[in-house]
Amino acid sequence: MKRIVKPPEVRRQELLDVAMVLFTEKGYEETSMGDIARAAGVAQGLCYRYFDSKQKLFQEAMEQYVRACCGDFLPVIHDRSRPLRKRIQEMAQRILSSDTNSRYSAFYHSPGNQALHEELSLKICRFLLPHVTEELQAANEAGELSLRYPEVAASFLLHGQIGLIGAGDLPLSQRLSEILRYIDLILAAG
Repeated sequence: MKRIVKPPEVRRQELLDVAMVLFTEKGYEETSMGDIARAAGVAQGLCYRYFDSKQKLFQEAMEQYVRACCGDFLPVIHDRSRPLRKRIQEMAQRILSSDTNSRYSAFYHSPGNQALHEELSLKICRFLLPHVTEELQAANEAGELSLRYPEVAASFLLHGQIGLIGAGDLPLSQRLSEILRYIDLILAAG
């Protein structure tokens, strides 16, 4: 087989993409670095050149996925031409429409991957936290809200959603409706 040389950032991304496809098809535990190398058409040693372990490869893929998932939310939350509550409602609608259409939704929502989905949820919260904090502080300064500790409220709003988002006994639309109701109560209480 002829060796194909690619720029490191292209090869790295290729390995991440191939790995996530295999994780989705076979499962994380059942996929080896050898499987990833074969599917990418490279030597296994090259995989280890870019990633020390399958876990590190997966963590980087997850971080990349977090940035992609949150990319749709940032323009909405930072659009100060609209009231904060309207922006939060739009973010909820985007969750509703993107949840099943996201690139690796099937992987993170498969029955054996609940722990990985919870880890993903926490990473999304951490990524969004400074953005939501900034907007709560700005709404406070504009007199739209009167929160004592905007950073605590932001953390509570984001992390508090995890349990409801994961509550599979209610349809997603109903869970988001409940989340919005709780957000309104928290923001109104100040």
